[in-house]
Amino acid sequence: MMVQLLIVDDEVHAVRGLQAGVDWSKVRVTELFTAHSMKQAQEVYAEHRIDLMICDIEMPQGSGIDLLSWVREHSPQTETVFLTCHSDFGYAKRAIKLDSFDYLLKPVDYEELEDVLLRAIAKIRKDRELHTFEETYKHYYRLWEAHRPLMKERFWQSLLEQTIPAIPDKIQEQLTAHNLQHIQTSRFTPVLIRIERWYKQLNQRDQQIMTYALRKAVEEQIGRDDPRAAVVSLKPHTLIAVVPFENELPAAGLMADCEEYIRCCNHYFSCDVICYPGVPAEIARIPAVASELVLRAEDNVTASNEVIPFRPYGGKADHRQIELPSAAEWTEWMKQGARERLQQAVRTYFQSLRDLKEGVRAPFLHTFYQGFLQWVFFVLQSKGLQVSQVFADNLLTEKPEEALRSVTALEEWVHYIIEVALNHIHSTENNMSIVDKVKQFVTGHISEPGLSREDIAGHVYLNPDYLTRVFKKETGLSISDYLQQQRIEYAKELLASTDVSVSEVGLSAGYSNLSYFSTIFKKFTGLSPAEYRKQIGRS
Repeated sequence: MMVQLLIVDDEVHAVRGLQAGVDWSKVRVTELFTAHSMKQAQEVYAEHRIDLMICDIEMPQGSGIDLLSWVREHSPQTETVFLTCHSDFGYAKRAIKLDSFDYLLKPVDYEELEDVLLRAIAKIRKDRELHTFEETYKHYYRLWEAHRPLMKERFWQSLLEQTIPAIPDKIQEQLTAHNLQHIQTSRFTPVLIRIERWYKQLNQRDQQIMTYALRKAVEEQIGRDDPRAAVVSLKPHTLIAVVPFENELPAAGLMADCEEYIRCCNHYFSCDVICYPGVPAEIARIPAVASELVLRAEDNVTASNEVIPFRPYGGKADHRQIELPSAAEWTEWMKQGARERLQQAVRTYFQSLRDLKEGVRAPFLHTFYQGFLQWVFFVLQSKGLQVSQVFADNLLTEKPEEALRSVTALEEWVHYIIEVALNHIHSTENNMSIVDKVKQFVTGHISEPGLSREDIAGHVYLNPDYLTRVFKKETGLSISDYLQQQRIEYAKELLASTDVSVSEVGLSAGYSNLSYFSTIFKKFTGLSPAEYRKQIGRS
C-alpha cells in the first residue's frame, strides 16, 4: 500500500529531526513531504494526495487546529497526529473534536511516534478496504435492483428442488414450456458453491445483495457466460451452478475456474467459499448428483477456500476418537480470568481440529457446542451471574446456525462468548465489595478440600487477619465458619437433587474424609447425610 505523509512545523530543525529520527521504511511511508506553514501545507495538498499528516499545533499564520479544520473539508481521508509543547486540555479537546488520530507532546520519542504511525497506517488500510467493499456493494446493488428471474433459472430451480420430477418425459414438457429446447441434448456438470463466512458483518438484505454479486461472478468465471449455463440459490449460503459439459473443457479446466473464482471471492467480495464440482450427467441425473454435493457440503466443517473433488458421499464418521477439550482446565481459567491463557487454548484446540481435515464432521461440532454451553453456564453460576444478565436472549439458547457451519466459524463464536463472559465477570467483580468477592470465590472453589483462609485472602489481596475482621463485622461469621456453612449447604443441595453416593457428595463439597463429613453434616443439620436424604425422599 502506498502511503504519502506530510510533516508540518514552523520550526525547520523540528522537521529535520523527524525526517532523520523516524525509521520511515519501518512505518511503510513511501513518500514524505514537508511544510512550514498552513499555506505551504495547503499547496502540498493541492498537488498530492496526503494519507497521513504530522502537524505542530502552535504555528503563526494559522495553527495546526486551523489546518486540520481545513483538511477535514478538502481531504477528509487524511489521518492526523498532532505534536505540541504544551499539555493544554483545550487543544486536546479541539483536536479530538476534529477527529485527529493522536496527540503527542514534544520532544516526542521517535519509537513512540513510530508505533502511533503504524496504528494510523493500519487504520488507513482498513478504511481503504472498506471503501472498496462499499463501492463493490453499490455496483452490485444496482445490478440486483434491475435483476429479474430468467425462465432458465426457474426451470433449474424447480428441477433441483424436485418440484419437477427427474423423469425425461416430464423434463421435456418443462423445457418446451420454458422455451429451453436448445439445452435438452446437452450434458451438464453441477458445481455447488457454499459461502462459509463473510469477513464483514452484513445484515440480511446486504447478504442477499452480495450473494447476487457472487452469482454473477459464478456466471462469468465458472459458467463462462455460456447462455446454456445457470446459477440458482439452492438454500441459504449455497449456490448451484449448472455448467454445460464440453469435451474441450476437461475436469482440470473446471477445477482451475473454481480456484480462480475462490480467489475472486476472497479479494473482491470479502468472503470464504468452497466449491464442490460434480460429475457430468444428463439433465435427469443432475438432481441426484447435486444432492450428493449438498450432503458433502453440510458435513464438511474443516475445509475452506478449497475446491473439493467429487466422490460419492460416504455417510457419517465415528467421532468417538476425537477428544473434547479439558472442561476442567477451561473452566478454571475462566473462573480465574486467565483470558490470554484460555484464548490460546481455544486457538490451539481448534487448529488441531482443522489439522484432522475430514476426520471432523458436522455432528462433532454440535457435541462440542453442547459441552461448551454447559461449562459457560457453570462458570457464570459460580460467579453468581444469571445467563440472561450476560447474553442476549437467543445467543446461547438457540443453536447459532452461523457458528456451527465450520470449525473456523465456531472458533470465532467461542472466542466471542468467552470475551463477553469475561468482560461481564470482570465488570461485576470490580463493582463488588470485598465480602461479595470472598463469597463468590468460595462458591467457585467449594469442592477444593484444601481451600484455606490464606487462599481466600490472597484472592482479594488482603492480609488474612484483616480480612477476617472485615468479613466477620459484616456477616457475623468468621471466614472458616462461612466456608463450612457453604460446604454443608452445597452438600444438602447435592443430596436433594442428585442420586450420587454420600461419599461423592462429601468429595464434591470439599471433604476428603467421609467420617469427618458425616460428623460436620450432623452438627449443622442434626441428621447424618443418609438420614437427611431419606427425610427429603431421595432414598
